[in-house]
Amino acid sequence: MIRKIFSAISICGAFMTLASCSNWLDIYPSDEIKEEYLFSKGDGYRTALNGIYRKMSTFDLYGSNLSWGLIDAWGQVYYMDQAPDNGGGKAMKKIADLNFKNSELVPTTDAMWNAAWNVVANCNELAQQTEKADSTVFRQGNWERKMILGEAIGLRAFMQFDLLRIYAPAPSSYNFADDKRTFIPYVDTYPSYVNNHQTVAYCLDKIVNDLKTAQTILEEVDKKTSLGSGSRFSTSSSGDNVFFGSRGYRLNYYAVTAELARVYLYAGKNKEAYAEAKKIIDEENDTGYFTASTSSYNFEKGNMKMTDDIIFALYSPTELVNWDYDINRSSADYYLCQDADVVKNLYGNELESDFRAKYLLESVYYGYYYRPLKYKQQAEGLTYAQINNQTIPVLRMSEVYYIAAEAIYDTNPEEALGYLKLVKKGRGIRNADLSDVINKSTFIDAIVNDARREFTGEGQTLFMYKRLNRTVKASSAYSEDFLPTDDKVVLPQPESETTIK
Repeated sequence: MIRKIFSAISICGAFMTLASCSNWLDIYPSDEIKEEYLFSKGDGYRTALNGIYRKMSTFDLYGSNLSWGLIDAWGQVYYMDQAPDNGGGKAMKKIADLNFKNSELVPTTDAMWNAAWNVVANCNELAQQTEKADSTVFRQGNWERKMILGEAIGLRAFMQFDLLRIYAPAPSSYNFADDKRTFIPYVDTYPSYVNNHQTVAYCLDKIVNDLKTAQTILEEVDKKTSLGSGSRFSTSSSGDNVFFGSRGYRLNYYAVTAELARVYLYAGKNKEAYAEAKKIIDEENDTGYFTASTSSYNFEKGNMKMTDDIIFALYSPTELVNWDYDINRSSADYYLCQDADVVKNLYGNELESDFRAKYLLESVYYGYYYRPLKYKQQAEGLTYAQINNQTIPVLRMSEVYYIAAEAIYDTNPEEALGYLKLVKKGRGIRNADLSDVINKSTFIDAIVNDARREFTGEGQTLFMYKRLNRTVKASSAYSEDFLPTDDKVVLPQPESETTIK
């Protein structure tokens, strides 16, 4: 079977829809808005880019499935044994049980697959239209044209990297450079009529090349022009600046660079990963843009997402799902909680000092569970309430420090330890005891331990286990650890795609 995915972009809401037909990945705009009209003026390009970010923020993608939802359940972040057999937790329960073909899970994963490729299609269309556009149609001229082009190219690489991490084995699990197995395509043209599945090595090369292209374009945008660093974190909500508001959280030069570091580490290229991570670390040292710390005062003001060090974030157009509504209906619904014994073992003697436990976990149900509070809605009037309630963290400075630490350990273990201590210090642990770190293996153990705390609700825990080829830790004493073998950490593609001849 072959599939066609349509993308529709509307000016008023930049809302995209999906339909499937007979030609797989033959993707082009519907008649809802003719592309000649949409891209005849600069505002149409803005609408298209905003629409891509909005699509990525939906429940099918980072609004749930690729953040606090499916991927975290798959990574055993939550105690899913008590998840209900109906309602919002059923798909998460099935994927936590590694029951990938279950009829209650498949519609959710199919929707995730379709939504992701829809994003890629719209990125490709936008990139091609922007590349050939006359700069005079944009209000800010060539600077804005480059910004939109760089983000479109970067976003298509970003989306396809996550597809690769979900639907293909990690390079660490086999000799991927020589492996001829194919898994997903890499789509960088529009419309795309034929897209053969490619090897992991091929996809990683394409992802890196696209990110480097985006990085080159956006470096000039974000570092060398008057509308660069000075306004990246602007929150203006009026006039022409609305489109550029909060640009510091979009896929700008710094976010692309951090993503490139993430990709290089996944590919086992430590030297390159460190070089890209160091660029962001140096920027932080110079400007303080991405300070990896959140004071207790900020938590009291509603900053549960720890927005200080977010490098890339998405925004839900409405308030995100309130976990409290989902898990407080009855004692049997604690499926977004964490087993108390697992949490205590994870934090050890840092349970009382680590901000991530002190402010972002709440003991519930007679102390049997801890409820994560990262996505709990904050009351109106708190300083951080609105931005916290609508923010979807995607990439943090803390992860950049983890990347740099892991990548540099072999040649400079003291520098590596310093990065990990810096993250811990920013989370309230002033004098971290890392005396157990005696070699590379125990250092990775320390990073994994800290990252499991940091990544709760952000969809990175499973990918970490998978990349390192390390045992996935059970969510409770009643479940079992498992090795990240392909049958457990590679999601089957939709049936319609696997039957392509």
